[in-house]
Amino acid sequence: MRIAKIIVLVTLIISNLFLVGCGSESKLQKNNSLELNGVTVFNKDENLVKNYRPKEKIHFKELVKESSEYISIITGDGSVRKTTADIYLSSDSNGVNITYKDKIISDVVGIYLHDNLYSIRDAFYDAKEYLDSEEKVMVILLDGFSLNQYNYAKENNYIEYISKYYRNEALSVYTPVTNAGFAAIITGENPNINGVHDRSFRSMNVDSMFAYALSKKKQAILLEADIKILDTEIEPKLHVDSNNDKNIDDEIFETAKSVAKDEYDLIFVHFHGIDDRGHAYGPQALETMNYIKQIDGYIQELSSIWNGPIILTADHGMHKFEDGGSHGNCIQEDMLVPYFKKEQ
Repeated sequence: MRIAKIIVLVTLIISNLFLVGCGSESKLQKNNSLELNGVTVFNKDENLVKNYRPKEKIHFKELVKESSEYISIITGDGSVRKTTADIYLSSDSNGVNITYKDKIISDVVGIYLHDNLYSIRDAFYDAKEYLDSEEKVMVILLDGFSLNQYNYAKENNYIEYISKYYRNEALSVYTPVTNAGFAAIITGENPNINGVHDRSFRSMNVDSMFAYALSKKKQAILLEADIKILDTEIEPKLHVDSNNDKNIDDEIFETAKSVAKDEYDLIFVHFHGIDDRGHAYGPQALETMNYIKQIDGYIQELSSIWNGPIILTADHGMHKFEDGGSHGNCIQEDMLVPYFKKEQ
């Protein structure tokens, strides 16, 4: 009986420790992002209005003097609707609403001003076009690589190779985290259609570029780190830190060099290190920039091996937060990333 009491006591202690740990982790995650409950208006360069909730109905042009011919309205379910600037903003207990041509769009989290709308979803359609043309294609995902980081890296000579192939800025998806951005890249659909809204989702409602490649009798491979992020039509090739340098991108890079010489029609490479360093040090910290330079070298070497076009983009961006970086908000820093395309 005494032994049984001891076992129960130890179990309770372990359970309490676990709960404390979970609570601390949740608090850390909550504090590692911005608390936004309004709408942010941004263009490719900056946030024009941040976390705004109108007290009364207001026309968009009264709020933002600088406006493009077109805007895109981003909602909490991940949809993106392109409209003109002739809209009205209002709010209620549920959030910000927009009236456009007598239609009400609810739960608005962001308004993006642009001339031409480019998206990370374009990667799916560009890859599909290459496969339809009987070309093989490599798609590279640079996790957490923001448009602002790219601009800073280019200005300071950290990214000399891929900057030659920059095409345009690209809009990520809401919520700008890896699962949602990754799903948008490989399906060509926003979260309201593909069903992947945040880190808690793994299953997609629509087929990906891997399914399309298989339907065309093409060979495809997905190179990932040590965790399977999404349930795709092909199983990813996972990697471990075999040389114990606290980095897995180097192992992924070695595999990418190897399979680039094989008979694959679609190679998808997911590098994680920029995101890791951005979180740890900040998006424009020296450690992050030096790693971006290293990745630039990886891509240059892969380009010399791979006999086909390369599409390169990111799943989301990142904003500076305290001593490091974070993402997950509908703001310019998190929502805009660079898009590259290197033709053969």
